[in-house]
Amino acid sequence: MHKIVNKDKQIAIPLAAQGLYWYPSYPGNNSGPDFQGSGAYIFRPWWQEARPVNDSRTIICTLTETVQSALIIYNDWASFEVSLHSESLAIELEWTVGPIAIDDNIGKEVIMRYDTDIESAATFYTDANGREVLQRIRDYRPTWNYTVTEPVSGNYYPVNSRIWVKDSTRQFTVLTDRSEGGSSMKDGSIEVMLHRRILHDDSLGVGEPLNETAYGQGLVVRGRHSLILEPPTTSARNHRVNAQRMYMHTLATYAAPELSYADYSSKYRQTWSALSSSMPINVHLLTFDQLKSKQYLVRVEHFFELNEDAVYSQPTTFDLQSLFNSLGSIKELLELTLGANMQLADVHRLVWVTTEGEVSNSTSKQSSLTGTMVTLNPMQIRTFQVTLQ
Repeated sequence: MHKIVNKDKQIAIPLAAQGLYWYPSYPGNNSGPDFQGSGAYIFRPWWQEARPVNDSRTIICTLTETVQSALIIYNDWASFEVSLHSESLAIELEWTVGPIAIDDNIGKEVIMRYDTDIESAATFYTDANGREVLQRIRDYRPTWNYTVTEPVSGNYYPVNSRIWVKDSTRQFTVLTDRSEGGSSMKDGSIEVMLHRRILHDDSLGVGEPLNETAYGQGLVVRGRHSLILEPPTTSARNHRVNAQRMYMHTLATYAAPELSYADYSSKYRQTWSALSSSMPINVHLLTFDQLKSKQYLVRVEHFFELNEDAVYSQPTTFDLQSLFNSLGSIKELLELTLGANMQLADVHRLVWVTTEGEVSNSTSKQSSLTGTMVTLNPMQIRTFQVTLQ
């Protein structure tokens, strides 16, 4: 890819470089900090600048009525496919890495890198367990004076679902389909660790190199990234919703039928939904478990952060009965603690005395219930025990 354009918002980012790169693993003897090797618990590259997996590549383009795609093949163990669907607001990138070649006796740590012209001022953002987002600043720690001894690994952070860079008018977000490591090693750049194959142990417990194999060959790993370009003011409504869809994507299963489709469909229900209407776009149904014949455990969350979006970062209210219209009417609704081990009304938190001598309560004000109407504040999770008529 050379450029990403959002036609609706009339913004674009050129990609100075985008593709698969690798760091060589440092094969230290683990006799001290300066000789610590890279391994299962330590990421310590030998060089501080990643190299392309291959300087040449094969590109195969496909264009249909609903999707345009390009398959980029680096070699027999590294490739990725970029797809843009006609109704999608994001670019889908599916990568395949492995078995990583080790013929040269060098361990390799493979990344996907996106270099843009966004002026990010050494700042990037990563999520915490798919929920709140933390600001990261390259070569900086907010609570102590940081001395840079590991320029690359010292700037890597967990990426559970997303990482982004932004300036005043553009935000470039990369959504991941699994937990990966990520960083921004220069302004406007995002890199995400995909796969590692290492030939030396780091002496931190495993007792063997991170050189996993299957049938005598190194492991093959496949995954997806979703690329989103939006103005910072409206980016959250896109990446928040798409991250949920990416993580909770539909799973297709197949079985050999014993009946014809006509016979099967006449005997069995083909579709079913408890919902009689759509839930608010900023609300996610976390748990829907049946406890007894007419009793259910339900958790709902507001998955936008405060001040993240002018519309969807506001408190939202919906009717919990809408989840049960096809099952029955709600007879009793009890709010529980997050772990569902006691009623919320019975919780009495410890009252702390702060160093300034002021008394503070460690919990936020408990939310009230009005019938079956539930209100959620940004990032709030509420748990209910629902009993039907």
